[in-house]
Amino acid sequence: MRRSAILIPVAVLLVGGCAGSACRPPLGDASITPAVAAASEQYSGRQARWGGVLVATRNLKDRTELEVVGYPLDSCGRPLLDSAPVGRFVVVRPGYLETADFDAGRRITATGRIVGVREGSIGDAPYGFPLLESYNPHLWPADRYSGEVRRPWVNIGIGGGSGGVGGGVGVVF
Repeated sequence: MRRSAILIPVAVLLVGGCAGSACRPPLGDASITPAVAAASEQYSGRQARWGGVLVATRNLKDRTELEVVGYPLDSCGRPLLDSAPVGRFVVVRPGYLETADFDAGRRITATGRIVGVREGSIGDAPYGFPLLESYNPHLWPADRYSGEVRRPWVNIGIGGGSGGVGGGVGVVF
């Protein structure tokens, strides 16, 4: 059997395995958005996965708080910034996080437990911020391009020449 006849199916299986592990199913009820959770304390204790764009970070005595403008998430949990915002929320991370790593404007996704609503304000307007306790908020890498880049990015090429037929697979994470 030719080597390329074996390598191509093996490469496709490997790429499929990598692509499948890049996304995790959502945790909790997807209908509980930050705006819904802010409207009622009944969601306290429920699991959620929210994401969006960082607005501010604060280190406090026993925790770090990350204020986020929430957006809908894709199937991998990446915030969809071309959609309408779904409300602001605060990620409460017990312990210390280096806030220099969490610049305003970066995309973030956090999975955890809704632990209440804190009354605050945005400018002079009163606002109820739902609190999401998360031990491992995920900061998304900054895109190198102005458009949306979906990861993983897979390229498959097949070519032929006087030496025979060959193929290749490229994966970018």
